[in-house]
Amino acid sequence: MNYLDANTWIGAWPFTFCDSHTARSLQAHLKRQGIQRALVSPLGAVLAPAPGPANRELLRTTRGLVGLMPVPVINPALANWREELALVAADARVRAVRILPNYHGYRLRAPAVNELVAALTARGLRLIVQMRLIDHRHEYHAMKIKPVPAADLAALLDRHPRLAVLASGLLQPELRKWLPLYPQLLADLTFAEWYDTLNHLREKVAARQLAFASHTPLLITAAARAKLDPSTRSKTERVAIASGNLDRWLP
Repeated sequence: MNYLDANTWIGAWPFTFCDSHTARSLQAHLKRQGIQRALVSPLGAVLAPAPGPANRELLRTTRGLVGLMPVPVINPALANWREELALVAADARVRAVRILPNYHGYRLRAPAVNELVAALTARGLRLIVQMRLIDHRHEYHAMKIKPVPAADLAALLDRHPRLAVLASGLLQPELRKWLPLYPQLLADLTFAEWYDTLNHLREKVAARQLAFASHTPLLITAAARAKLDPSTRSKTERVAIASGNLDRWLP
């Protein structure tokens, strides 16, 4: 099956013993796991004062690596976000950007997010909202970072009903609650964990709203494939979730 991973990262994460991937080592790792293509963002942009240096490193090191699709991080709480967006959007490989409101100190209700949405729409780019990067119960003890409230995402979609959003990191109960209310929303399976995950989700959620994601290296890559490979859902559904839904979502 052709896999398109909605959520992978390069760089180091200081609070766990997970692998610190370069773009080249990530490409090799995903290939060994049977994942042909992946959206990739820079972990260095999460805790840095500004995401610019990590974004530029992402664009530089992924150039020429087949299958890695760079997704820079934009922080609309910073005064220079428009310049940063213009810089990354100049690279034709960039088709989406990722935001991390909880790590960057703003809410999805902030006026700057509406301005970012308008700028992305004008450029034909997609928006990925990182709802959680780490299960907050497992965060480093000195960090008090809670997930982005799902109600804030709902409010964003109410304000922009035609906005193409990928929500990354919703939990299983959140997926079952919110996706049926917002059929335009696509969500990845990063933190969807349950016995027979897909059948449990499909009781409430349309298959077209789900996208495969491994969250490599912060989570175990093979565990993501284990949600689809043994599933009893039809091949049509599994292919759509593995790659088709995200392919259609990307501009």
